[in-house]
Amino acid sequence: MRTDGPVVVALDGSDRSAATLRWGVDAAVTRRARLVVAHVVAPTVGPWTWAGAPAVAPDVASAADDLRVVCREVSRAHPDLDVAAVLLQGSTVPTLTEYSRDAQLLVAGTSTDQSPALTVSTALSWRARCPVALVRGDLGRSGAVVVGVDETPGSWFAAGLAAREALRRSAPLHVLHARRAGHGTDGRATALDVAADLAETYPSITVRTILADGDPVRALVDASRAAGLVVVGARRLRGRRHLVGRRVARLAACPVLVVRDDVV
Repeated sequence: MRTDGPVVVALDGSDRSAATLRWGVDAAVTRRARLVVAHVVAPTVGPWTWAGAPAVAPDVASAADDLRVVCREVSRAHPDLDVAAVLLQGSTVPTLTEYSRDAQLLVAGTSTDQSPALTVSTALSWRARCPVALVRGDLGRSGAVVVGVDETPGSWFAAGLAAREALRRSAPLHVLHARRAGHGTDGRATALDVAADLAETYPSITVRTILADGDPVRALVDASRAAGLVVVGARRLRGRRHLVGRRVARLAACPVLVVRDDVV
């Protein structure tokens, strides 16, 4: 994973785009990174759809103009920030996945309706080759950064990213592990080891360990109500990829940073 790449903010033109952009701008500023504002338009396959109705071609020129306006406004507010606009054509998820390959962070908005349906943003969170911030909830909250850990090696990577986020925000870091009924203590031992290591590596951060019993998704969602950011790994669970991260992103009350364990 690159740490010197741009922060890519994917805007979809919905009502949540303004909040997504604001979060992405703040992320680029704190990282001193280049900001790329991206929008994907789906190309017209042909003059007629399968249902017999004429296909509507995307208004590429208008979309490009809108992006330029957005970037000018960001540049006026942040004159020291390197800002670029990019208009992409193709299917949204694979196109953004490929474009953000060299990014250090991809930022996307996510719905607040808590629907279990698969969304573009959650699909990006397991397809992208960089960490993905799913923006929702209260963006003005300055609470702790909460990271969910278990016994898997990817937890160390996710926790390291969470610690750097806490450092940027001057926020405390909460290392959370929830043990399901019947599971062993390996996850708890990992959480304690991770917290101790991060406290030593980042002495300016207040690190707290939270050990709970029950569903990890519920524990992380509960913690999100007072958090500024939740960081979760995206891993396989009983053969299904990214189940915990996807459910947390759908239910959390604050932005969620999803980190794939196979991008380490």
